[in-house]
Amino acid sequence: MSSSSQDISTGRRQFFSNLIKLSGAVLLAPAILKSVAVGQEKRRGAKPDAAAAGGAKELSWPVVEPGKDAALAMHYYHSHEEAKGDAQVNKAEKAGLPWEKQTCANCNFYKKVGTKKLKVAGKEQDVEVGSCTIFAQKLVAGPGYCNSWAKKV
Repeated sequence: MSSSSQDISTGRRQFFSNLIKLSGAVLLAPAILKSVAVGQEKRRGAKPDAAAAGGAKELSWPVVEPGKDAALAMHYYHSHEEAKGDAQVNKAEKAGLPWEKQTCANCNFYKKVGTKKLKVAGKEQDVEVGSCTIFAQKLVAGPGYCNSWAKKV
């Protein structure tokens, strides 16, 4: 074997060795960075799932108004009591759950944010509210319902 072909083999070996090391670092970086971030949050006294529960910013969003815009198209209501009279509401069993038990709170598109005073079925009351991916930057009532309901996974 000549010295130039030996240099190429050594260079190639070094290249692939470095490539494997770099690939490993790229794969491990997100896990390492996440654990560092969680550690910093713990040192600051924050609860690890505080961000997942929503926050003050989302709680200031407006609540979806039944019968307007996208809510009209999706047949959204703050409660099943309000939705009963709408013939366009899909009252079928979905994912093994009867219609009466399908609520925004157990929908895949819902994320709890907090509570707000809402007028539900004619009564002003404190109601759990959350964000919904169907209604961008608006809140929906936890006991609410729309035709896009999907079982939480």
